[in-house]
Amino acid sequence: MTDIVYLHGLKCECTIGVWEWEKQIRQTLTLDIDLATDAAKAAANDDLEHALDYQAIATRVQSFTKDTPFELIETLAHKLADLILAEFDTSWVKIKVDKGSAVKGVKHVGIIVERSQ
Repeated sequence: MTDIVYLHGLKCECTIGVWEWEKQIRQTLTLDIDLATDAAKAAANDDLEHALDYQAIATRVQSFTKDTPFELIETLAHKLADLILAEFDTSWVKIKVDKGSAVKGVKHVGIIVERSQ
């Protein structure tokens, strides 16, 4: 059985884009992150030590996006997936990166990546 911990609507400030003006500003991205976990031990013990700490994940992701500039959201999504798999106790992650209305006439643009170990 696989349980899923999720963080949806996570706001991240980031320097991202291929255009020179984008490299001079911070943009807000919205992330949805789903992570595989086995919540049985945490549920049985009612103990954070046995759970995926979504506050720690959110803090790490926000810090990474703030401190690391990217040109492409594809690169950001792949790097975030690698980081989460390496630093947190999960075997699978799905990340949706939404750059908002980056394209005229489109309400949301972005990418979804899914990775497992």
